[in-house]
Amino acid sequence: MRLFIIIAFIVCSHLVSGQVRTTPPTPPTPPTPATPGTKVTVNSNTSVTINGKTYISSSTSSGKGEASNSKVKIKQNSSSSSTSVSIDNSDITYSIRASFDDHKTERIKKLLMENLEKEHLTAKGDSYVWKRIEDEDIAYSFALSDGRLRAFVNKELNSKSSIERFVALGEKISDALSEK
Repeated sequence: MRLFIIIAFIVCSHLVSGQVRTTPPTPPTPPTPATPGTKVTVNSNTSVTINGKTYISSSTSSGKGEASNSKVKIKQNSSSSSTSVSIDNSDITYSIRASFDDHKTERIKKLLMENLEKEHLTAKGDSYVWKRIEDEDIAYSFALSDGRLRAFVNKELNSKSSIERFVALGEKISDALSEK
């Protein structure tokens, strides 16, 4: 009988020691689903360097069926010069952002003077702005100052031929800035 009580005591103490955890661990909280107003964007970048020039290609897409954008950047760095050009061409807009050495400003100014309408030009000091307004909206805007160019084209307010002309101008600007 003593042996039976000892064995029962050992078994009970062993069972009780195995039940030290009174509550099971809680699983991790799953991520909350996106609300209807949440915008999800995916970016992808690729870069290639050829003869000292770095070409960076980016693409952006969103999960809401919005227009995708493509960007091409040309970066050129040396001890004496630095150039960066970013062209964004979406379904409704076309834009250019460029920064470059000040001595290239005159070259870009000449290209813009040859390709944009002079009646939409306003100059103030070393800054030049070509802007056309259509129905109280900006149809296009090109702003040039020392070492900087910002351009915006609203494709919905310009004809197809005008848009093609702006895209060709963007390529000319990119080529002119890549020259030394």
